[in-house]
This record gives sequence, structure tokens and C-alpha cells, in this order.
Amino acid sequence: MRNTIIMAALALCASILTAVQTVISLISGAGACFNDGCQVVEQLSVLSPLVLNLMGLIFFQAVFWSLYFRDRMAASRVDWPGLLLICGLSFDAALMAYQLFAAHALCAYCVLVFAVVLLLNLLYSRRQMALGLVTAAGIMVSFSILTFSPAVAYMPDVSLKNAAYGKKSCSAPSKEVHLIFSADCPHCRAVLDALKNCNSCEFYLNPIEDIAALELPGIERSAGFSPQLNRLVLSVLGIDSVPVLVVRSDEGYRFIKGAGGILDYINQACFTQEEITFFEPSLDIGAEAFSPVSEDDGQCPVASDCLDPLP
Repeated sequence: MRNTIIMAALALCASILTAVQTVISLISGAGACFNDGCQVVEQLSVLSPLVLNLMGLIFFQAVFWSLYFRDRMAASRVDWPGLLLICGLSFDAALMAYQLFAAHALCAYCVLVFAVVLLLNLLYSRRQMALGLVTAAGIMVSFSILTFSPAVAYMPDVSLKNAAYGKKSCSAPSKEVHLIFSADCPHCRAVLDALKNCNSCEFYLNPIEDIAALELPGIERSAGFSPQLNRLVLSVLGIDSVPVLVVRSDEGYRFIKGAGGILDYINQACFTQEEITFFEPSLDIGAEAFSPVSEDDGQCPVASDCLDPLP
């Protein structure tokens, strides 16, 4: 009986906390954040802070009232408080595991809610305590042995080069570049038109959707064409428009967005054998780093079609 009173009071306090967070989220669009990890985790969730806090409020209210009417529900075959608590613990344990093993950032508010839910399970009964600990441990172990990067990134021989539709090069190319583009983007067509003449770059063409053919002379087709991987590269980099030029050099990779910047680079770097410095030093990146640069005009959104499609 004493534990039930303590649990009901704890659930009520948690309800008040989530209610305050809900109001703050409703007013500001984001909950009160106790540390930087909260902001990181919010960005990784498909649900808004408002929805998550509403879910928390409903959960703790359900726990409170199921404990309040526990004696009246004693004849029921369903242990409603225990069922609610184990469901809540499973949900919060999964959130905590994701933060630990995928996001590598802990939300202080999430940790507090998890601690409350775990404590409620521990106070409910010895059986519930054992079941809760086993459930939380199982979820944590499961997440610890998983990788959360896209599976295609771990397939053998996966690279932009192998994922290309094909390549166009002249004799003895001195530079390797990748053009990520869309078939329905007129700005992409402007870049493709510039590649009809022979130049000193080896161009790998990486469309983000399946295409039947490209009206570009001298293309050597690739057997491993993968538009999904080309889209994945843009997604990982947070780029939502095409065309994008990926320039490979001894120092690493450089990215140029927009037809204007890409055409400038091609004219300066690909129609001459001389090595040029196209980027300012502050925009250079290392061999293992990725950083989209050179914001420019002449772009089409990835999520929607452009007019004047490529024939």
C-alpha cells in the first residue's frame, strides 16, 4: 500500500513535469533543454517535442489513475499498472539505447524520464522489478550490437565510382570528378552539355534516379549503377539540391553545389592540364571528411521535379 502511494505521487509529479514541458513546447516549439544533448536528440526524432511530451503526459496520467483505482481493478485478469509500466520502460529504454549507441548524445530530460519510469517499475513489485531490468538490459544489449548507418554503406565495393551510371574521359585524364544530378533538372543539363567536348577530367556520372540513356558521346557504362547510393550521399551530407560536383584530390574530397559554380570549376580545371586552386584554404577538407561547399545559383530541389526534363 505504501509503495502504491509513493508510485502514485511519483507518477503525478512526472505528469506535472511533462505538462510543463508540453506547454513550453506549445509556446516555443521546443521543450526546456537541460543540455546540448536534448537538441541533438530532438533533431533525430521524427516526432516533435510537443508530441513526445504529450505522449509522456498521457502515459504518466494513465499510470497514476491505474494505481489510484488499483483496488477496484483487482478482480481484472489484466495487471494494468504493470502492463503500462513495462511498455513505458521498453519505450524509454529504446530511446536511451539509441542515444547511447547511435546518436552518441544524451538528453538530460530523457534520462530523468527514464529514471522515473525505471523507479516506478522497481517499486511496483519484485516480479515487475526483475521483468523491467531484464527488458531494459535486453534492449540495451540489442542496440549495442547494431550499426545505424545505412546498410548500403557496408556492402563490398560500394563507392561513388562503382555507383556511377558511367564515365566519360579523354586520353590520360588528370582529375577525377563525380557529377551527382537529376534527369529532370535543366541546370544539370547545362552542366552535361559542357561535357560534350573533350577535356582533362575523368567524369563519373551519378544520377539520383534510374535513367534509360544519356545523350552524351563517349560514355563508358558501369555495371554497378546505383541511384540509391547517389541519393544516400546527398542525404548523409544534408544536401537537398542538384547538381553537385564531387572533386577527388590527394587532399580529400571537395563539393561544389549549383550549375554556376560547377561550370566555373569545369572551365578552369578540366579544360586545362594545369593544377588550380579553386577553393580557399579554409574550404579544403581532409581525406576522411565531407563538407558541402560553394553555394551557388542553378540548383534543382531533390524532393520535387524541375521543369524542362532531360530528354
